[in-house]
Amino acid sequence: MVRPEKSAGDIRKSFLEFFGSRGHKIVPSSSLVPQDDPTLLFTSAGMVPFKAYFLGFKSDLTRAASCQKCFRTTDIERVGLTLRHMTFFEMLGNFSFGDYFKEEAIAWAWEFLTREIGLPQERLYPTVFQDDDEALRLWEKLGTRHEPRRMGEETNFWAMGATGPCGPCSEIYWDLGPSYGCGKPDCGPGCDCDRYLEIWNLVFTQFDRRADGGLDPLPRRNIDTGMGLERIAFAASGAASPFETDLFRPIVDEIKAIIERRAGREAMERSQPPGRAEPLHVIADHARAAVMLIAEGLIPTNTERGYALRRLIRRAVNYGHLYGPLGPFLHELVAPVVEVYRDVDPELGAAAAKIRDTIRAEEQKFIETLDVGKRELERLLEKSRGTLRGEDAFKLYDTFGFPLEMTREIAQERGVRVDEEGFKRAAEEAARAARSSWRGGSIPSASALFKDVARLESLFTGYESLSGKTRVVACARMDEDWIVALERTPFYPEGGGQIGDQGELWAADGREKLGDVLDTQKEGAAILHRARLLPGKTLKPGAEVTASVDASRRGRIRPHHTATHLLNEALRRVLGAHVRQAGSYVGPEKLRFDFTHPRALSREELLKVEEMVAGEVRKAEPVWTREEEMAQARSLGALALIGENYGERPRLVLIGRKGWEDARERFSLELCGGTHVANTSEIGKFRIVKESSAASGIRRIEAVAGRAAEEYEAERAQEESRGLESLRARERALLDEMASLGGGAEPLGSKAGAADLRRREKELREILSRLKEKAVSERAESAKSIATMGGIPVLAERLEDADPRSLRGASDRMRAELGTGAIFLAAGKNDRLSFVLALTEDLSRKGYDAA
Repeated sequence: MVRPEKSAGDIRKSFLEFFGSRGHKIVPSSSLVPQDDPTLLFTSAGMVPFKAYFLGFKSDLTRAASCQKCFRTTDIERVGLTLRHMTFFEMLGNFSFGDYFKEEAIAWAWEFLTREIGLPQERLYPTVFQDDDEALRLWEKLGTRHEPRRMGEETNFWAMGATGPCGPCSEIYWDLGPSYGCGKPDCGPGCDCDRYLEIWNLVFTQFDRRADGGLDPLPRRNIDTGMGLERIAFAASGAASPFETDLFRPIVDEIKAIIERRAGREAMERSQPPGRAEPLHVIADHARAAVMLIAEGLIPTNTERGYALRRLIRRAVNYGHLYGPLGPFLHELVAPVVEVYRDVDPELGAAAAKIRDTIRAEEQKFIETLDVGKRELERLLEKSRGTLRGEDAFKLYDTFGFPLEMTREIAQERGVRVDEEGFKRAAEEAARAARSSWRGGSIPSASALFKDVARLESLFTGYESLSGKTRVVACARMDEDWIVALERTPFYPEGGGQIGDQGELWAADGREKLGDVLDTQKEGAAILHRARLLPGKTLKPGAEVTASVDASRRGRIRPHHTATHLLNEALRRVLGAHVRQAGSYVGPEKLRFDFTHPRALSREELLKVEEMVAGEVRKAEPVWTREEEMAQARSLGALALIGENYGERPRLVLIGRKGWEDARERFSLELCGGTHVANTSEIGKFRIVKESSAASGIRRIEAVAGRAAEEYEAERAQEESRGLESLRARERALLDEMASLGGGAEPLGSKAGAADLRRREKELREILSRLKEKAVSERAESAKSIATMGGIPVLAERLEDADPRSLRGASDRMRAELGTGAIFLAAGKNDRLSFVLALTEDLSRKGYDAA
């Protein structure tokens, strides 16, 4: 029978102990952000950390079990509509890498559910793949209450892709009862309604699928299972939904309390329209997921992982405001989330303040534009005629921060369709417009220039040599320039942040210059050169030429690229593992590095980062490069830029004394196709020039290395020298002016620094101002001429060369001496007029107004 006294924590503990006692190594949950797999945004399944074992790259483990934190955005719009869908969840799993197979996996799953957890057999329904007779016999051998059901490939067959490892599945469903069902006669396991909840999936990886669809047996068979903790806790608790289990109850209770406090009990009891997601479930799910993502260093942005986080927060805020104007409220749910996971994830508590601040800042920003954006959306929907234009939907996103998903949801409530293809086109057009153009113009798409673009391929030889003979495979005239594709080329095409090479094209014998290469880009497999030929020179396909890279320019770029890798790692070590590269520029004059971080760096942090990079330069660490299989690169933990195409065998750049002998003993390891120095000592000097904001949640560092750093320091020294001389000149001028007014002081002397001179200048200006006020007052006093206007005494004086501050001081002094009346003082200097009109207090009390 069911044991409702088991909490989610009890189930988590029981699962790991159960499989631990059966020879499984208990592996702690890895990060939600995969550290060794650039192809994934998030850890989306329990098997992700074990990919290297499933693929055979690691063999030191045969059995493992874990409770893995997972995050998925694929079904975000289904959250709150069903009981099955969540964004963040924990996945319990047991794994076999070439060890046990179906018999043990099936028997242990059944034993754990029925004996360890105590779920009644009459509510459990096992399923098998329709052709998997072996699994069917194993289930029948256990004597289950319900006969195992054969299911089709769409639910009960797992595949890594169109080809490769794959295998049948066996799923176990929990019957929630008729009240959760759709009422259809054929309702059963696999139905889209909520009645039958899949709680455990057992994947039997036993085949290798060929390109023709045939299945060959794998030499090493694996077991991969996954059971959502939220689902099994729901089944074992007797609760009405997963959101009433101890994993969610404290969060939902706090949401209700906030709504009642700010919008009233009536708002809390207001029923939602049929077919709409349950707001409490959406808010609770998204709040929990946001806390977990921010705890791992993510911040809301408009790209990649940061966008997923921003979408969660804004969607939760929008659902909260269905109850009324709650103001910022989501950050108040951090405390109950932390409390739920206090025992299993104690680090959440330490990060709670940062998480609250991050959520509050994002929801405050969103609320400021939410009402305006909603009014604009309502206006657009009224004139939409059944379809909201894609460009209008994009404008809502671009201007008001409205995610497409939110626009779609609100539009659906009004019966309006959103042109999502038009949205994509508008977004792509905006991205093209925002993309910075290259110096001298961009290279157009090769497809517009060469009909045979699909067959073009260039071999890059620029790692080994900066010049060499080659052959023109295609070329075309473009205004004053030529676009040239070479068979082999030493020119590096822009990529990974590194700017494209420049240089020259010569005749094959190297005696006659043909023209200059102004820029280099890659288009598919072709490397394209934008060249400006000398007068009278021409090119044609098949012509042999000598391609020569500007060695001096490349020599200035290399230190900047290697320094970028050092900077990336130094930022992660100083600021935290949340730091992710968000863009870069590597050129001959500087490097620019954009990265995720919620605030400006302090002076101490910048100095620490700069010194860490300089320290690696002083150590003279070797820089190693080699090509490797992508899976192996992931297993080594190489950093990669999401969205960058590295190919099947990417190039790795490792900085560290031991090199490939022990790749884990390194300072830096990244996937990178760029050009680098051979040893960090070649970088020479490294200086951070500027730190600034690049976008919301994105910081930018500009730095110089190598010769550029030497030039920067020389220029700084010259500027400092010029600045000191300017400060000394200003000091002398102030002292002379003070002397003319009867004041005096000694100069600081030639050894005074810039800070001393600036402080001295401020002091002298204060003294000089007081001297001027006194002098102006004395002149006005001696030349006092009082007239009477409308029965009021008026003192009016013109005081040459007095400044506005002196006039004010003099008028205050004279107003006290005058007793009653008005004072008008004026001064002219450099064709500018300054004047002051002041009244004595008695006139102000009588209603006179100087204005």
